[in-house]
Amino acid sequence: MREYDAGETAYIEIETRDKYDLLVDPSSVTVDIFDTDGNNVSTGSASKEGTGNYFYTYTIPATAVSGSTYTTKATVINSSDFITIKRARFKVRC
Repeated sequence: MREYDAGETAYIEIETRDKYDLLVDPSSVTVDIFDTDGNNVSTGSASKEGTGNYFYTYTIPATAVSGSTYTTKATVINSSDFITIKRARFKVRC
């Protein structure tokens, strides 16, 4: 699990692949970030870095509690409306 300091910007990377494990571009990649209490603290579209590679940034509040864990959920929708949900976590350093 990646760790960041309070006030630092978390960099969330998302790879999108087809059933043959090739990098592909979906119709959309939406990212939601939830705090330790399950509150949605950020929602937005991921930015494209290259074919099948996307990223999203989130600035952790300077008041974030040390040791708190954030959960990211990336919802990927491809052209055939197939939906993939990917989850990851990051933590505020103690």
